[in-house]
Amino acid sequence: MRTLRFATCVVAVACGGCAAQGLPPQQVASHHLEVVSALREPAGYYPGRSTSGLVDGAELSAFLHKNQVAINDIQSRISGIKDGRLPPGCIGEDQYTCVATLAQKFAIADSYNDEDNLVAETKYDVNGKRVTGSKFKFEGAVPGTVRDPRVPDLPPVVRFELTMSRERVSQLAAKLSDDPTFARTQQEYDATGAYELVAAVTAKTCPTLGRDEVAKWIENTVKPAARSFRQRIRRGVEEDKISKNIRFCGRLFSFGSMWASRTYNQYGPDVRGGMVVVVE
Repeated sequence: MRTLRFATCVVAVACGGCAAQGLPPQQVASHHLEVVSALREPAGYYPGRSTSGLVDGAELSAFLHKNQVAINDIQSRISGIKDGRLPPGCIGEDQYTCVATLAQKFAIADSYNDEDNLVAETKYDVNGKRVTGSKFKFEGAVPGTVRDPRVPDLPPVVRFELTMSRERVSQLAAKLSDDPTFARTQQEYDATGAYELVAAVTAKTCPTLGRDEVAKWIENTVKPAARSFRQRIRRGVEEDKISKNIRFCGRLFSFGSMWASRTYNQYGPDVRGGMVVVVE
């Protein structure tokens, strides 16, 4: 039986409060790599930064300069939502409003060399049909998050993908930084990014939602509703747990915990996976 397929996000993390200012390209004398990270940054939008923590200074500066108007628009919406001048929202809103809403809970970053970044120019084919701009990819770090020394090459970020329809967000997919399937305590749930995601996308209908409410909802409603699937794959086994179309605070959620175990050599199985949440 085929299981539900979710979108995953391959995007970048960010850092540096100066990013929104659009540093002029001429300030960067030559191409050089800079080490940056958004893992310790406060919630907000940090445009154009790389997941690896390494960015080309000249290319990043040119990106910020070219897209300064769009970047300032997002930053303005973040401020407006924060001080109550603008309402939060994601599903049914334009991508800038959705990102500004997520940036109330996450340090959001995209990649300056990805054509699906948040401020990329939309391209059209000869018939006027969109070639780009139907999906946007980016990452979000929960403020204060640090790398796990056991897996230093895997930054603890939530990977997002927005799907657009008629200039509005129709779906948000998020691969959580850790799988709440295995969480039991509040501390374990807090390490997944699930609260920040749910609280952001339901901010308009449930503005006072608490961490314990989200944890108890997942523990007592989402997990018991999950259906389990197991299938053999090349050199291994895939195990899925799917909870579909669960309504909470006016939004529809689907949860997919997917893990694959493959044996490539004598050192044992390589186990990979995680949980993707789709919001509609």
